[in-house]
Amino acid sequence: MPPPPTSQKTFILGLGAQKAGTSWLYDYLAASGLVATQIIKEYHIWDALHVQGVDGLIVRQEDSELDFENRVRYFMQQSPENYFTYFAYMLNKQAKSITCDITPLYSALDRRVLDQIQRGFAQRSILTKAVFLMRDPVERCWSAARMDSRNKLGHTRVDEDEVIARALSGMSELRTRYDVTVQEAEAVFQPGHIHFGIYEDMFDPEPLGKLSEFCRVPFRPSHTQKKLNVSEIASPLSDAVYEKIARHYRQIYRFAERRFPQTTTLWRGFKYL
Repeated sequence: MPPPPTSQKTFILGLGAQKAGTSWLYDYLAASGLVATQIIKEYHIWDALHVQGVDGLIVRQEDSELDFENRVRYFMQQSPENYFTYFAYMLNKQAKSITCDITPLYSALDRRVLDQIQRGFAQRSILTKAVFLMRDPVERCWSAARMDSRNKLGHTRVDEDEVIARALSGMSELRTRYDVTVQEAEAVFQPGHIHFGIYEDMFDPEPLGKLSEFCRVPFRPSHTQKKLNVSEIASPLSDAVYEKIARHYRQIYRFAERRFPQTTTLWRGFKYL
């Protein structure tokens, strides 16, 4: 199939992973001036409706008028058609050809839901392209633990036992099954319609250039100096803890070794396997 013309209306579906550069990606797209956006980065529609264990993401009717985000989410969670209509409206209203939803927990969506998203936009002559960013599993889990501590307690100091407990939890595993996310995404999207990136080198000129070309936004290397949603490291993680978490995610490292061999030098966790 020939590539679509550059004027093709495009929806960029950010599949995660959490703490792998998704906030930076959203800002990079929004700052291009070519992407129709609202104040919402993570819409939490498909994960709220289809991922077990995140019922708290469902917006109740009584909460739907609390603020703009709740109002929008409630509207879209009521019907998939509202989701497609909303983004089609944004494209037309803002006179842009690109829009996006970068929600990290979409990494847990299966092929059935991904196909529903693609078909829903296709019916409106909008092309869906997916982006999935991956990070060293230990670093991803550790960063997520620091972020949770910062959000709840106002600091990023996390006890190592707490880091282990969080990293080995069911929800953390769900967010770190890169092998499953890649498999489900590739079952739906053609090769030219999905981009896989590695957090540890995504800010280098060549990977950033490929990401920019894929998303059809200008290549802006100066934007790599902007740090977003970074969780400061209050104290280093011990080798013993790093090894315990890395070995827990051995399957993910082996998958990355096969599919994305550059990770063997980029991901510290490999040395603990």
